[in-house]
Amino acid sequence: MRKLHHMNRKKEQASPGEELSPRLSQTEIDKRLVEIGYRLEAHNAHLIRLAHQRATSLFQKAFENYTITPTQVAILATLLRHGDLSQINLGRLTAIDTATLSAMMRRLQDNGFIERIPSEQDQRVNLVRLTARGIEFTLEVLPISQKVSDEVLAPLKPRDRERFIEMLKLLG
Repeated sequence: MRKLHHMNRKKEQASPGEELSPRLSQTEIDKRLVEIGYRLEAHNAHLIRLAHQRATSLFQKAFENYTITPTQVAILATLLRHGDLSQINLGRLTAIDTATLSAMMRRLQDNGFIERIPSEQDQRVNLVRLTARGIEFTLEVLPISQKVSDEVLAPLKPRDRERFIEMLKLLG
């Protein structure tokens, strides 16, 4: 396997007027791109990034009067649905890594939306629980979040929306 050059690697010095490697013509470049099969406008990672940008933009617009992120909404919604959870189980259910989850938990606790309580089964374990304020807030923002979700999928035909969600689950 060929080693790739690092972008920040020092360039070799060429004599004045001399290029280190001959520049390919645009025709040759186009031919290579066809051979490789690369087209940015059809590259799945690029298209997912564009869809994510659109979803983020719609979320920010819908939640402009709130100081909450989509990840925090996911945490609150998961606690509302499942009740008290250990931080480990909450991380698993939301697919949020430990470091990110810890930071989110601090912010949600500082805002009075969650509290940590000792588990009755194992006093070494703290459970995360929605406060009354957290329940009320979550019930207020979930319809807004659902509206954003519907707007994200609005370009799709209704029959394609469920199929698209299933495909996203496979990729995730």
